[in-house]
Formats: sequence, structure tokens, C-alpha cells
Amino acid sequence: MPPARRPPPVPRLATLAVACLAALAAAAQAQAPSRLLTGRVSDSASGQGLGGASVAVPGSGARTETAPDGRFRLAGLPLALVEVEVRLVGYRPFRRVVDLRERDGALEAALVAEPLVLPTLSVAGDSGAGSLGAVQSATRLSADDLARSRGQTLGETLRQIPGVTTIQFGPGVAKPVIRGLNSQRILVVNDGVRQEDQQWGTEHAPTIDAFDADAVTVVRGTGAVLYGPDALGGVVRLDRAPVPLERRVGGDLSVNSFTNNRQAAISGHVEAGGVSLPLVGELGLRARLTARVAGDAQAPDVNQRNTGFRELNASLQAGIHRDWGMGELVVTQFTTHLGILSWAHAGNVDDLARAMAGPPPQTDFSWAIDRPDQRVSHTGASLKARVDVADRHLLHLQYGFQYNHRREYDTHGPLRNQDIPAFDLTLVTNTLEARLDHAPLRGALRGSVGLSGLYQGNATDGKAFLIPGYDQVGGAVFAQEELPLGRVTLSAGARWDLLWQQTIAYADAGIDSPATERTWSGGTGSLGASYRLAPAWSVALRGSRGWRAPTVNERFAQGVHHGSAQYELGNQALAPEAMLGAEVALRHEGAAWQLEASGWLSRIDGFIYLRPREPVFTIRGAFPAFEYSQTDAMMRGAELLASWYATPFLNLSAGASLVRGTDRVTDQPLFDMPQDRATLSARLFGHRPWAGQAYAEVGAVVARRQDQVPPGTVYSLPTEGYWLLNVEVGATALRLGATELDLSLTVRNLLDARYRDYLSRYRLFVDDPGRDVVLRARIPFGRHT
Repeated sequence: MPPARRPPPVPRLATLAVACLAALAAAAQAQAPSRLLTGRVSDSASGQGLGGASVAVPGSGARTETAPDGRFRLAGLPLALVEVEVRLVGYRPFRRVVDLRERDGALEAALVAEPLVLPTLSVAGDSGAGSLGAVQSATRLSADDLARSRGQTLGETLRQIPGVTTIQFGPGVAKPVIRGLNSQRILVVNDGVRQEDQQWGTEHAPTIDAFDADAVTVVRGTGAVLYGPDALGGVVRLDRAPVPLERRVGGDLSVNSFTNNRQAAISGHVEAGGVSLPLVGELGLRARLTARVAGDAQAPDVNQRNTGFRELNASLQAGIHRDWGMGELVVTQFTTHLGILSWAHAGNVDDLARAMAGPPPQTDFSWAIDRPDQRVSHTGASLKARVDVADRHLLHLQYGFQYNHRREYDTHGPLRNQDIPAFDLTLVTNTLEARLDHAPLRGALRGSVGLSGLYQGNATDGKAFLIPGYDQVGGAVFAQEELPLGRVTLSAGARWDLLWQQTIAYADAGIDSPATERTWSGGTGSLGASYRLAPAWSVALRGSRGWRAPTVNERFAQGVHHGSAQYELGNQALAPEAMLGAEVALRHEGAAWQLEASGWLSRIDGFIYLRPREPVFTIRGAFPAFEYSQTDAMMRGAELLASWYATPFLNLSAGASLVRGTDRVTDQPLFDMPQDRATLSARLFGHRPWAGQAYAEVGAVVARRQDQVPPGTVYSLPTEGYWLLNVEVGATALRLGATELDLSLTVRNLLDARYRDYLSRYRLFVDDPGRDVVLRARIPFGRHT
């Protein structure tokens, strides 16, 4: 067996880059004239001062918290126009541009109550999620929360949220699952643009650079009124921070290393404000470059051969701020090359049975990516504007363009030794949305109205068939309104969608994929209420109705889905899904402890799912086989999230979720429902002038044995329960001379436990990855000009 390849020199380059950036950051700390901002933060209804609110100037590092009476002082600000953000759990984010060019400034911030978010999690930029109302279950991860999982996939980042799990294909692919639903029922919105990257495939993870997000919002339960039928199960929304307005140059460098698969991740960004260009005037700029490289993942005592990946991403963001509002252009490029577990692709039925029943083969670690493998690139561009209309109305306009190219290569069959992809899929998407956030009508009713459109085309090349080429056009009108009435807040929304779909005939006598043309339309609605029982307690009720048309792959798939190593067969007779849902939530938002306990129920008629069948033998090998079917389903579950500051320096938190899915026709459990899961953690923290904000945390993940599985198929083997121990130590704003550094050390699966998560697509073949030691460092730098 050839020796393992030497790792790429990424860590060595990272060390040099850290040293250079540290010197640059130290040089950039030169003193410059500055301004002082003072003010008060209060409740808009009672006028009472609010303590503990975060007051910050995004991108500058300037941040403070309000005193118990709501007052604050923020020093060291530039002589410029600055955008100030105020955030506090239970209230909508407050943003205001303050002029500090001539003198010190003052700010009065009256926050509007919004009791939907728990715990203290922030969103940067125009999220649109605020229009979901006080009755929607949502969780927000701020930039600080995201920093603790940098270098991982987006799906891995979201697993800390109760009600969210992932479908795993090794360390390179993790797809979010919300309340038991995934893929075409979970919409990913990237900086206001719906992500279109062949997301129908369970192993087609979002093609997004996780370093590029400054905040993430996860809506649990249907968000279809604002986002459309693809949000039937929930929404994952990523937002970037606005580009800096003041004259300054800054940025940061992040370096991460992971011992399990010897991954190195490097990401750096540079930003500048007050840049002058001819015909444009002053604008802000931000550019980011990210690289990730990893070899084989390691289960306890087993090397997972051919599970490495390479990733290279870039983004450019430019924004202007004028008297009429703001405009922004964002261009992104994502590329990845990833391997698929070697023995998940068997040459014949006997080999497949042996791979599932026997111990995995012993191999040595390697950086190489061999067949089977995937190469994916995704180019995106968006242009958006926010126009300040008379009487405090805000008009949001956004156009998005995406070009997704996916190639999948075989390890068996006639293409195994050729540089010709089995699948070659190209997806081009154009989207357009206009939304008006109107000022409160008659002093109370607030909300949004809008319309959206989509034009999409897919080309199918390559030597094998899975889905046909197609074109589709969609359009929608929607409205979401909220009415505060003292202790009660009422919320209602409605949407109407129209979708036209045309498929292109595939010229092969052995493939049943004719040219077709279909049109679907339907309405979506929601109605809810929130009641504040006491200053810190509230209860919310919500009902919703949604629908979803069958996708092209669900109707016409016919062949081996290479990435998931399974044969899929579509069903041209599928009808749209229809959903009725209800949820109730009890929330407490106090100074010392916070709680959210919720229960939900969804009835989906015509539920589309992959039903297992006997393995299929093809010229490309033997594969587990599935066919798309419909049934009537009932899904229900509960979620708990609690956080308690036992002392000023100790936080205890817990989360739990359970999901039950039942086929109402057979009275059997549904396939692919996540295991019952709980998380526990204790976090000790404190502040020292030289150590910044230091912390230490110990946490555990507990998953119950999954025995809610339908009978009669080898693919639904019950999965044993497991528990994992994780530890982390670190510090933010750690001072090394004049340089600040964020540093953390995390050990995941400390005890190197053997386990197989039920949603791991490799669970038939091998254990999930074992112990992983993660080192993360971030160096910010910047100066005012």
C-alpha cells in the first residue's frame, strides 16, 4: 500500500500569515482623533430604561452594553457617519446612522418588543425575519455564536439548535433537517436570495462559505408566507454585515485546524469605508477569501477512505449609503471537490451485502481524493436596494443570479478510468423580489407586502441519466401583518404562488422521461397570537396552511444517484403536498434565565418520500434502491431550550427535541425521522485585562435509540443511542501587546465514542467520526483613515 501523502503546506502558510497579520494589526492601532457617543436605550411601550442591551458599530469593533437604567457611553469612534446597532433579547434590532463628523453624538433608542427569539442571538443586515411576527419559533446565531463553529459546514453549525439535525455524508456534507423535514422543504436564503444549488439531493449540501455569514436565523416550522412553498418545513437565513460607512480599513484572519481529518481552514477578509470612485461617490467595500483542505475522516480505529475534500471560495461586497437609502452588490464564488466513501459503492449485490454486514476494510490515511467523487462550483450575484419612502416606509428590491455546475464521477462501469462525469448538471436561476415594509398604520398595524418571481433552467449532460433537463417559471404575491394590542399581539399572513414547469425529453429508449408541461398554483396562510402573561412570560399559538408541488427529480428520477450511492426511481403521477400545521410555545425572558418550550403538529396529505425497495444491479454496480411514493403523514414533536445564569460568571443551558412521524395509511413510522436528542452544557467565563473574555465549557449530546422505524427493510436498521462529551476553552479579545486575538481549543467526542447517527447516510457501512481536536484563531486588524 502506498504511503500516505504529505499534507499540503497550509498550516505552515497559516503560521506565516498569522505573524504578518499580527504585525499589521499592531501597526494599525495608532491613535487617531475620535468621537464619543452617549445615549439611552428604552422600551418603546413603557419608556423604561433597558439594561444589558448591546450597542455597537458593526465592522469597527466598537461595542458596549447599557447600564441598568439604559444609559451607555461608546468612545473611540471615527469622525464620520456611523451606523449604530442596538440589540437586546426580546426586542427587534434598532439601527440608526449618526453623524459624528463635526462633534460628539447622542442617541435615544426606543426598542420594539419582539418575544420570538431565544436565546440572545443577533441578526445583521436586512433579514426580513422580523416580519414573521411574535408567534413564530425562530433562533438566531450572531457572529460570536458562529465563530465557535467556523471551519465546519453550515449544517454542522446549525446542529446546536433544538429541532435542527443534519443528514450526514461524512465530514464534507451536512444538510440541515428541521423538525424531520429536509431538502426541498427547507429553504436556505443567502443574504436575501433563495439558494438554488440542486438542493433536492440529500447529499447536495448548501454551496455556501460559512465564513461569509455574520448571522444566521433558523425558522422552525413553515415560513412559506414570506418565502414560498419550498419553506414548508422551515427557513435557514444567512446575512452579511453591512459594509462600513466610515473612513476606515480593517479586516481579520481566521485559521482553524482539525485533527480528525487533518483539516486546515483559512479565511481572511479586508474591508474599507469611505472609498471614492468616479461616477459613484463614496462607498464601502469588503472582500473575503476562504480555503479548506481535509483528508480522510477517522472513525474509532477505522479510516474512512476517500472522504477528504478541497474547498476554495471568494466573495466581494460593495455598498453605498445615500439620502434615499442604500444599495449593495454582492458577488460570490464557491468551489469544492469532495470524495465519497469508497466502500459505499459496491460492484455487485454480494459485495453490497458484505459491505453492510462485515467490518469495514482497514486503510491508511490519505489526502488523495479518488473515485467516486464530486466537483461542484456555484457562482452567485445579487443587487439590492433599500429605499426610504415617505412616512417611514421601506421598499426592498433585490435581483439574484446563480450558476450551479455539478459533476459526479463513477468508480464502477465504463467511466471509472475516464475523466468524464456520470452526471453533469448545470442549473441557472434568476430571482427578483420587491417588498414594502410599511410604517405602522394607525399607529399599530405593521408588516410587509410584496411580490417575487423566479426563472430557472437546468441542463443535463454526462453519460448517465438521473433527472431530465427542465425550465420552470414561478411568481407570487404575499402579505404578512402584525397588530400589537396591549398584552396581545396578533399575526396573519397570506400568499399565492404559481409555478409552471416544462421537462425536456431524454433521447434514450431505456429511459422513461418524456417531454411534459405542468402548471400548479396554490395558497398559503398563517394566523397566530401571542399573549404576554407577565413582563417576562408569554405564550404563543399559531396555525398555518401550506402546499408544495412535486419537483423534477421526484417525478422523473431514474438511475443511480451517485452522491448518495443509491438507485432512485421517480413517479410522474405525484400530486402536490398539502399541509395543515399548529404550534404552541411558552417563553420566559428574564435577566437570569430564559426558557422556550414548544409543541407542534403537522398533517401533510400526499407526503412525498423515498420508499426503500430491493437493491438494484446496474452496469455501474449494485446499489440500495428507493422509489418516490406518496402517503398521508402526521408529524408532531416538542422542543425545549433553557438558559440560566446561575452566577454572574456561570451559565447553564439545556436543549431537547423529539420528532414523531407516522404514515396515516399504514400506521407505521415514517422513514428518516431524527433521533430524540438532548444537549447539556455548563459555561464558566470571566474578564481579565490581559486575557479578554475567557471561558471554559463542558457539554454533552445525548441521542436516544431510534426505534421509530418502519419494518421490513434492511435500510431502516434501528440505531443505538449514544452520548458524546465535548469540552472547549478560549478567550475573545485576548491582548498580545497592541493586538487582539480570539483563540479557542475544542475537543469534540472527547471519549472517542463509537456511534452511528440514524441520519448518517454511511451508517450501513461505518461508524461516525471519532475524537476531533479543533484549534481556532482569529486576528482582527484595522485603523481609521
